[in-house]
Amino acid sequence: MGGNGDDGSPAMAGSGPAGLPPELAFLARHGVALPGLTQAAARAARGRSEPVREAIGLGLIDEDSFYRALATELVLPFLAERPMLRAGGSYGAILRGGMAPAAGDPRFRFVIAPEGPSLRRLLQSGPPRQGDVAITTPRLFESGLRAANAPAIAQHAAGLDEAGLVRDSARTGASRGQVVATGISLAAAALGGIFAPLQSFFALALLLGPIFLGLILLRLAAAVERSWPDLWRTQRWRLDDSRLPVYTVAVPMYREERVLRQMLRALSALDYPTAKLDIRLLIEADDTGMRTELARMHLPAHVSVTVVPPGEPRTKPRALNVALLEARGTLFTIFDAEDIPDPQQLRLAAARFHRAPDDLACLQARLVIDHAEEGLLPSLFALEYAGLFEVINPGLLRAGLPIMLGGTSNHFRTEVLRALGGWDAWNVTEDADLAVRLARAGYRIGDLPSETREEAPVTVGAWLRQRSRWIKGYMQTVVTHSRRPLTLLREAGFAATFAFASLALGTIVTALGYPFFAIAAAFAYWDGSLFAPADAFATFTAAFALAIWLFGTLALFLPPALAALRRPGLLKLLPLLPLYYALVSIAAWMALYEYFDRRFTWNKTEHGLARRRAPPAPAEAVSYDAAIPLPPAPEAVRY
Repeated sequence: MGGNGDDGSPAMAGSGPAGLPPELAFLARHGVALPGLTQAAARAARGRSEPVREAIGLGLIDEDSFYRALATELVLPFLAERPMLRAGGSYGAILRGGMAPAAGDPRFRFVIAPEGPSLRRLLQSGPPRQGDVAITTPRLFESGLRAANAPAIAQHAAGLDEAGLVRDSARTGASRGQVVATGISLAAAALGGIFAPLQSFFALALLLGPIFLGLILLRLAAAVERSWPDLWRTQRWRLDDSRLPVYTVAVPMYREERVLRQMLRALSALDYPTAKLDIRLLIEADDTGMRTELARMHLPAHVSVTVVPPGEPRTKPRALNVALLEARGTLFTIFDAEDIPDPQQLRLAAARFHRAPDDLACLQARLVIDHAEEGLLPSLFALEYAGLFEVINPGLLRAGLPIMLGGTSNHFRTEVLRALGGWDAWNVTEDADLAVRLARAGYRIGDLPSETREEAPVTVGAWLRQRSRWIKGYMQTVVTHSRRPLTLLREAGFAATFAFASLALGTIVTALGYPFFAIAAAFAYWDGSLFAPADAFATFTAAFALAIWLFGTLALFLPPALAALRRPGLLKLLPLLPLYYALVSIAAWMALYEYFDRRFTWNKTEHGLARRRAPPAPAEAVSYDAAIPLPPAPEAVRY
C-alpha cells in the first residue's frame, strides 16, 4: 500500500487506526496486518516498552523495512547503506537523539534515525518541510556516527581524552615517590641480605606479617559469616515486565569463532523482554574472522555488532568503554564469550537493584566451572572458584566489605559507570580496579545469587598465561591506588582500604613469597631453629611464623572445603591445593616479569577447547501477563 492520499498528497503521518500509537498506526498503510499491530501495541502498553521494538520482536516487520516505510510515509529519501556523517559534537547525545549532519552528499544536510519519543513527535507533526533530510536505520546511523568519530571514540575509550587524563590510571605507572620508596626498600633488603641474611629474612617476614594476617582474617571471616536464612525466597522474586528497565549486555569477543554460536544460544535463552534488551557484541576492527562469521548470520533486532575503532591499548576494558558510550540500558552487564549465564540472571539483578538504595552500584554473580570432570587442572580451578564465589565473596559482601570483582557477570547501574569514567583501559584486570574505584566513590557491591557457567583453561600453559595476566592487573591496581594512600584512606574508609590492601597486595605478596617462605620453613625445621630459636628475636619470629602458617593453612582450606561440601565431587581434591598454589606462585613471577617488560599486553585466553560443557538451558516460557512473583522454591533449595 502506498504512502499518499487519494488526491495524490502525502498522507497525514499521524493518522491511522484508532487506539494505536503513531509509530505503529502508519504501518497499516504499508502492508502490516492490523491484528499484529494491535498485539504489539498491547505488549508495549503492558511492558512499558517501545512499540516499534515490540513489532520488530514479534516479526511483524524488520528494522530495515520499518524505516523504509517511514521514509515513504514522510516522503523522504532512505539510505540503505552506512551514511557518511560529520564528526564532532556530543557523541552520546547525538546517538540517542538520532540526528546528525551529513557529510559528502549534497542531496541532504541531515540524516535521521528517530526512535522512541523523537519518532513519535516526528510522525505526529507530519513530514518535515525541508527537503534536505534523509532517513536511515538506527544500526546504520550508529555505525556511520562511530566511523565519523572513530579517532575521538578511540581516544575516549583509552582514557586519553581530557576527562580520562585527570583520572588515576595504570597508564602512567608508578609515581616518583613510589619509585623512590621501592628503590630504598630494595637497597636495604640487598644490604641486609649481604651482611645479615638470616636476620634480614626474619625482619622481612615480620614486616609482611600484617599483610598475610589481613588476607587470612578476611578469608576466615568470610567463611564463618552466616548466610541469609533463605536467599532463594527473599531475593529470587519476579518483577513485572512493566517495571523492568532496558538492560545493556556487552560481550567482548576477539577470535571467538569456536564459541560464537554457543554464546548466541546462551543469549537467546535469557528470560528478559527482547524489547528491553540491548545486546552488543564487541568486535575488534582487525578481527576479520569474527566479522565474516557474524556477517553470515541473521542476528535478532536486539543484538547488534559494535566494531571497536582501532587504537591502543588492545584490551577488553577499551572495548567495554565503547559499549558504555553507546549503551541504551539503565543497567549494564558483561558476559565473556564462553559464558552460559542463568536465564533468569538479568531479571534477578533488576529486582535486586529495584529494591536496593542508590548506593548499591554493582552486583557480582557467581562464576562456576562447568567441566571440572575434564581433567585435574579444570577440577582444581572449579574448586578455587567455588571457594571464592560461593563462600569468600558472599561472606565479605554480607560484612559490608568490597571484593575484587570478577571480569564477567557483574551488573552495574549505567549512570554510575559513566560517572566513574568506565573502565581503565590500561589495566589488564580492569574488574579489580573498578571495584576499588567504586569503593572510593562511596558505592557498595552486592552478591547476586545466580550462576554463570564458565570454561577453565585445560592446559597448564593456557592457565599460567591467564593467571599471570590477572596478577599483573592486581599489581597495576595496587600501584594505581597507592600513589596517594592518605587520599585512598579518606575516600574509601579504613575497612575498605584494609580489605583492598589484603585482597590485592596480599594476593601478590603471598604468591610471590610462597616458595621462599616454604623453603625457609623447611630449613628452619631441618636445623631445629624453628622449635629451638637462639634468641628472643628469633623466638618471636618463629612463634609469629608458626601462627601465620597454622591460620594460613586453615584459611587456605576452609573456604574451598565449605564450597566443596555442596559439590562433593571436588572434595577429594583438597589435598592438592598446595600444589595448585605453587602454580599460582609461578604465574605471579611471570606477572612480575611482564609488569616491567609487557605491562599492557593482554594474554588472550583461547576458548572453545573444553569438550564436556553442557549446552545452554532453554529459557522458560514467559507470559507477558505474568505480574505475580514466582512461587517459593522448596525448602531444600539453597544457593
